[in-house]
Amino acid sequence: MTKPAAISSETLDLVMREEDFIIYHNGAPLTTPMGAGFAHADARILKHLLVKFTLSGIYNSDGINSAAIFSFVKDRIEKGDDPVSENFDSLCRKDTLIGNRTANQPKPLINVADAIDFFDKNPEVMNLIFWSVSVMSEAYRNFVSLLENGAPPEGGAAILQKQLKKYYDDFSAEKKAAVNLLLANHQNGMMLPLMLVSHVITPSEYANSTLALLLAQANTNEKSRANGAAPYQPLQRIMQLHDEALKTIEFLSFFEKGQNKISVIHELISRGESDSLEFKSTFRWDLYQNKKNPAIEHAALKTMAAFMNSAGGDLLIGVEDNGNIRGIELDQFENTDKFLLHVWTLIKSSMGQQVSPYLKTTLETISRRTVCRVHCLPAPAPVFLRQKGFDERFYIRTGPGTASLEISEALEYIAEHWKR
Repeated sequence: MTKPAAISSETLDLVMREEDFIIYHNGAPLTTPMGAGFAHADARILKHLLVKFTLSGIYNSDGINSAAIFSFVKDRIEKGDDPVSENFDSLCRKDTLIGNRTANQPKPLINVADAIDFFDKNPEVMNLIFWSVSVMSEAYRNFVSLLENGAPPEGGAAILQKQLKKYYDDFSAEKKAAVNLLLANHQNGMMLPLMLVSHVITPSEYANSTLALLLAQANTNEKSRANGAAPYQPLQRIMQLHDEALKTIEFLSFFEKGQNKISVIHELISRGESDSLEFKSTFRWDLYQNKKNPAIEHAALKTMAAFMNSAGGDLLIGVEDNGNIRGIELDQFENTDKFLLHVWTLIKSSMGQQVSPYLKTTLETISRRTVCRVHCLPAPAPVFLRQKGFDERFYIRTGPGTASLEISEALEYIAEHWKR
């Protein structure tokens, strides 16, 4: 087991890169046990991790927490190492719930007679277990019936196993990581973790049902415990199971469909315009005259050329100067493909094919409006703008704006900026 690493909140930082974000600690990227960076395209997930690190002061990759699940995704799942998938048949055969579903005479989850002394001493635990187990059992039957799609349970172990495998294979990497960690840490079979991450049972139902399985295993494996002595304090164990189940569901919630995300474009908008960032409401549509206007296109192209002639930067199309998102829909193209085709046609015709490697366009829908990001890298040679209907000019960034240089100024700038 890896010893939890101390984390100093004072030296934690979130750094935005070209396409994603990464957590830094002590001036270097924070890494998982196998050396992967804590990087993601959604800053909201990393900010959640930063909060957890700050509150706990440690990074524990062996427990069940957000950082552990994130690390398991990076170190195992993304590298094709999925213990649950690799051992699926064996896990199904060993799972008490699956065995009961296909058995001719299902056994109760816990044998009350074997644990009667224990329950006499811990009546509150008996109530917790039986209230939750009854609910969990009903939820499990309904869940499996849907997976079996009407197939009879008698002798249907192969059918159920096949459907479960198909269901698991469709999980996101984060859900697979969570199931792996829950199963490995709680030793409660495959079905309970699978049901928890699928929202079939609640964290409290998961915790109480897990305790029931653990008590049943203790009574089955160690008859010397017939008088009810448990290898752990049951109420504390339930609280721990419940806490870890909650942590799991909280982390997975960031990956649910429809959740708000903080992408690089979101972050850029929140920062506002600067010497390396500019917003344009539209690419071609004049909002005042309510028609296409080549001058609007020229303004966007000027910004791209200026960024390439300077230190690089980002142009966001579909965003007003104040950060209000209007969307490229205002440009009235039939679809986004035609929008991008038009943008790139103008880029190549006005600045040349050779600038293509130094520009990258991406689209993102935010609140049902599409923003276009044009990421501009510094060009290795001067970029001149030669748009039809406008004079040929050389542009650079001057603070938060774009400026054209006269011939003598341009020559001086080029000589200095592109020194051999």
